Amino acid sequence: MKVLQSRSFCSYINFFLFSLLLAVTANTQAVELTPRESHAYIQICAYCHARAETSAPVMGDIADWQRRAARVEGGFEGLVRNTIVGVGNMPPLGTCGYCTESEIRNLVATMSGLDSSVLNLAPSSDASKADE
Repeated sequence: MKVLQSRSFCSYINFFLFSLLLAVTANTQAVELTPRESHAYIQICAYCHARAETSAPVMGDIADWQRRAARVEGGFEGLVRNTIVGVGNMPPLGTCGYCTESEIRNLVATMSGLDSSVLNLAPSSDASKADE
């Protein structure tokens, strides 16, 4: 019985922390998550994207997400592509086997605070070559 109570308590804590995180970053969100996407964030994405000690960019850290978007070919679309195919320590689909491409796009937009129509940057290495 205690195991069930502690799991239930952990679920409430996770929900509270996620709600708090969304409230703090609400002004930077590019899209509103569906209940299914919110569930994916809480159960999958937040494991890495809500903790600063991981190498993953933290939800709401727009400066870090912008730097990453500037380094990857295709900007925002490159971030989405990397999420789908996997990059670094993140496996394909970020381990969200049931997420659609549209859901991945919404999750990346919400976590990053970036707008796909505004931020389609070329990689910074190409930009430096153009200056030469």
